[in-house]
Amino acid sequence: MNYDVVIIGASFSGLTLAHHLPPTLKILVVDSKKALDACVESTGLITQATFDLLSEFVDLKKFIPNQINSIGVIGTDFKRNFFSYTKTPWIYSTDTPQLIKHMSETLPANVTLRITTKYLSYNDTNADTYPLAINLKTTSDTETVNAKFLVGADGAKSSVAASNSKLSKNKKFLVGLEKAFYGDITFGPHPTQAVYHYWFGEFSLGYGGWLSPSIINGRNAFRLGIAKLSKNARDLTKVDAFIKKLQTKKMIKIAHDNEPILTFGSLIPLSGPLRKVFDKNTLLLGDAAGLCGAFAADGIKGAVVSGQVAAKLIPRYLAGDKQALKKYYPEIQKYNQLMTYYRKQVLYRFVWDLMKRDRTFDAMFDIIAKAKHEFLNQFCDSKDRHKSLIGIVLKVKNLPALAKYALLIFLDQFL
Repeated sequence: MNYDVVIIGASFSGLTLAHHLPPTLKILVVDSKKALDACVESTGLITQATFDLLSEFVDLKKFIPNQINSIGVIGTDFKRNFFSYTKTPWIYSTDTPQLIKHMSETLPANVTLRITTKYLSYNDTNADTYPLAINLKTTSDTETVNAKFLVGADGAKSSVAASNSKLSKNKKFLVGLEKAFYGDITFGPHPTQAVYHYWFGEFSLGYGGWLSPSIINGRNAFRLGIAKLSKNARDLTKVDAFIKKLQTKKMIKIAHDNEPILTFGSLIPLSGPLRKVFDKNTLLLGDAAGLCGAFAADGIKGAVVSGQVAAKLIPRYLAGDKQALKKYYPEIQKYNQLMTYYRKQVLYRFVWDLMKRDRTFDAMFDIIAKAKHEFLNQFCDSKDRHKSLIGIVLKVKNLPALAKYALLIFLDQFL
């Protein structure tokens, strides 16, 4: 079979691209999953800006169980906490499996979707019309399809990137494990309108834990998980200890069935946008290109934006403008200075990774808690515009606390 564009990966980035490419192009989308709503490796939280982008081509309101207007930050002892609020929703929880399924079911007529199909490799044959020979494996056979252009929208450990030595690869990761349960969050003033970030410190170095409300199959539910640096992936079994701790602290109430509705793990790229994300007739999107917050671990926005940008540039490339792909990152930057946001996230990640003891996380908690009323507004800005979280930390009144914090970071490297 011959196609103009073959997209590897049927999640947010690949499906967004497929929705936006011109209807004159013949497109194939390939994914190895047996069902697109069976397992989605995402916490499914989207910002207002991402909500607006998705709403342009998806009936998104059907898949928004909770509008979130606050965040609860919990310290290492599970006792100290603070809440920060916005007047309007700053993020939304999504019924992610059903949203992805809907995106796949509403693809344009020029798009063919094939699941249970694994990408193996590709070769540049230098043929005039369809220069790429793409090797695929189904449940029963292998086959080769021909294409003019190949897109890797296949996640942090991109197989497309791995099969081309000229493309950059993600090398540093968080590894996360999430579970969803029927039941209720029972902590905080408005638990159905809040997300919770747990600063564990030593319990989960590299990130921490999260808890967010949801509605699944019409029933109250919640999603929770922990993430760590990939070198500590074996410690992810601590997610069960996390669940027990939340039950003991009466922060959650699991329904009588007591079994998780779903469990999934994921890799989250931490190095920021990769340097080489396109080659001859090939482009990486979303997590495959490192377009994920290295500190906040938020990948959906980068996936959607990169899909929309690529949909503008790929037709130009196919029409003979071989310089079109060089505008990929500059065009992404136009979306509320998103590339600047990613660079700041790499800086935050560097500092966070230096923190290795509960005492250091507690020192940072003390600084942030003093600015709780402006914390969330700044956090929203850093996601959807270009202001910085640093602005609420680097203040004269915080100098003594910052000096203590800096000393503790220094000691963490040796003690």
